[in-house]
Amino acid sequence: MASIEVAVKTMNLETATSEDFMEEVKVMKTLKHPNLCQLYAVCTIGSPLFIITELMCKGALVDYIQSEEGLKLRLPSLVDMAADVANGMSHLEELSFIHRDLAARNILVGEENICKVADFGFARLVEGGAPGEMAVFTAEQMTKFPVRWTAPEAMAFNQYSIKSDVWSFGILLCEIVTYGKKPY
Repeated sequence: MASIEVAVKTMNLETATSEDFMEEVKVMKTLKHPNLCQLYAVCTIGSPLFIITELMCKGALVDYIQSEEGLKLRLPSLVDMAADVANGMSHLEELSFIHRDLAARNILVGEENICKVADFGFARLVEGGAPGEMAVFTAEQMTKFPVRWTAPEAMAFNQYSIKSDVWSFGILLCEIVTYGKKPY
């Protein structure tokens, strides 16, 4: 019998509800792309709940590019990593999903520095499904959001679209070329 290494994400009872956790699972079940972290299984029996995904051996992009190995990367490699993220985000847009939490902490790095978008806890399908369409979320739906990565219209009016993710991607590019320095 073959074995495979996996990553296990547990629900943080202080910051998420089981409904939030299951919403993330629902999103991940629909996503299949080489630059999106793949869901393998879910354990919903007992507490806490678990999401089992593919293991990305180098961890979060922000930690990796700040490591000794990451600091040796040159611009062409960094551009390739950014292109991986862009490919994954393009697929999300094709499916009318908005990530809403795109940042280097939510990108995972694997063998040969392949990058995959992860952490779909804030991701939502835009009802109506038209790419580029705005989605409005109430204050209750977005009590916490990553200020440094959030587009101005999203902060001011709770209006998110693929354009909001493009803003976040720009901030992510700043993180990449500065080897993980905090934006702003």
